[in-house]
Amino acid sequence: MVNLRPDEPLAGQLAAVAVAVACPNGDADDPHEIEKLLAAVDLASAVAVVLLPPDAKVAWGVLGRRVGKFVLARQDAEPGEILAKLDAAASLQPAFRNLQAELTDARNIGESAGGQLKELDEEMRLAARLQRDFLPRRLPEVGSARFSVLYRPLGWVSGDIYDVARLDETHVGFYVADAVGHGMPAALLTMFIKRAFETKRIVGNSYEIVPPDVSLQQLNTAICEQNLSSCQFCTAAYCVLDVSTLKMTYARAGHPEPILIRADGSTSSLASPGSLLGVFPEELYTSASVGLARGDRVVLYSDGLEDALADPTGQGQSLCERLAGLRERPRDEMLLQLAAWVDQHPGGTRTEDDVTVVVLDVG
Repeated sequence: MVNLRPDEPLAGQLAAVAVAVACPNGDADDPHEIEKLLAAVDLASAVAVVLLPPDAKVAWGVLGRRVGKFVLARQDAEPGEILAKLDAAASLQPAFRNLQAELTDARNIGESAGGQLKELDEEMRLAARLQRDFLPRRLPEVGSARFSVLYRPLGWVSGDIYDVARLDETHVGFYVADAVGHGMPAALLTMFIKRAFETKRIVGNSYEIVPPDVSLQQLNTAICEQNLSSCQFCTAAYCVLDVSTLKMTYARAGHPEPILIRADGSTSSLASPGSLLGVFPEELYTSASVGLARGDRVVLYSDGLEDALADPTGQGQSLCERLAGLRERPRDEMLLQLAAWVDQHPGGTRTEDDVTVVVLDVG
């Protein structure tokens, strides 16, 4: 315990004491001196017993409204009362010292965590940039086939992946695949899907276009052979269009059915059997075909779009109906409207899944 000396800096006097007795005397009604006293006490580990004159209205008013490491006492109080105040201050000091140490540790941890979060944020930005590098830089134009894409990851990276690729002068292949879940684990699986998805095979000095059902079967085998510890799996829909005949062959693996919107506005879902990829090693998939015509539109999408446009009452339009209502709009305008609907998800929040839509127009 030490009496504060007004002719020396407060911080230095409080540095090594547990309990300090402060007698402001003539400075008791000076707000600036009172604030200096409180600031010095807050920075130190000491608890102060402040002895105030009974008529020091400013000091009593300022300190009476403050909560801190000090105890107030009247200068003319009985010795026993002042001794009780000192005992109270001494009993409070260990708690304040521990709290101050915990606050210092928390501040240090916060600074360290802030640096780690900044580093993690930069890594996620780089991961998102890398994932986008695996997507088509330009969508090919093959014959009368024209494409547009809406790609909306939930976070930095996506569990969805798509591709649109010219296979030869008359064939174009396009798919949407959706790794179950989202975030980094799903994004890593999409990288594997991109590398393992075989659409064309070199045979001697020639090549052959791999049918959609065979592509999905090979992809399923490749995923199953990895024996992924997290039991990750995915869905996909893959289509191959022959622009010379406008015959489109397609296959699905647990994925939402592609939607065909005819030039007259009628719609249909393109169904074909096939379960999830990465679950059953010997699973077989089935291709189906449909003839397209000038003015037709085909929409491939991930289930995030269904979730985003779902009517919670169950009484709204179906996805087919909503897409058909946009039939007269150009592809890009249609996707802008879909993006607006996604952002107006019921409840005023974004959908909780990645959203990918690939649109084919036959010109």
